[in-house]
Amino acid sequence: MKRSERKDMMRERILEAAANMYLDADPEAIKMRELARTIGISSATLYSYFASKDELLKAVVVRLLTKYRDHFMDDLNNPSLTFPEILQRMQLFSNQAQRSVSGKMMDLMVKMYQDNHEINHLFDSQSDFWKRFVSRGREDGYIADDLSDKAVFIYIDMFFQYFRNPHHMDKFKMTPQSLQEIDHELDIMFYRGLFGVKGACADPNVKPNKND
Repeated sequence: MKRSERKDMMRERILEAAANMYLDADPEAIKMRELARTIGISSATLYSYFASKDELLKAVVVRLLTKYRDHFMDDLNNPSLTFPEILQRMQLFSNQAQRSVSGKMMDLMVKMYQDNHEINHLFDSQSDFWKRFVSRGREDGYIADDLSDKAVFIYIDMFFQYFRNPHHMDKFKMTPQSLQEIDHELDIMFYRGLFGVKGACADPNVKPNKND
């Protein structure tokens, strides 16, 4: 095995162990030496892969969100699923993922979402994910023909940019946990706006009437 391959395997091993530990506890309370001991490596070896705890935390969050994105993309590219089924699976997977994350880890993920460009890029309005989402929605007839791609992507961008600004969270005294409590309501409003037909709020389970 090549040295580069061994390094990649060790990096993945570190990220896997860190993710398992951080999801169940307060990441800030877990020392790097504790993580190294769990993996069975020295602290020096751990620091040779990640120069600081902040760097490791960011890598763990990017890895988790990339897995979520890839899972959603697999569904969007699955022709055996209808678009409403894809939306339901996305919501179910998102809810399950949120329940599996500790409150402290959720706080950290939201903060990094607001601050980290690499994380933002995963679900930016111009990301491959949203481009495929809109494309699949149009293919299956759930995004109205009278809505241009430009307008659709501006709408998506406005919706998600709002939560990247911590001042907006403060305005309504929102925390990551209280945001989760109304997540379903926000989903409903987001999809109603996206699937609207000539000013109406369409049911995501009903295709737009092309004859209207």
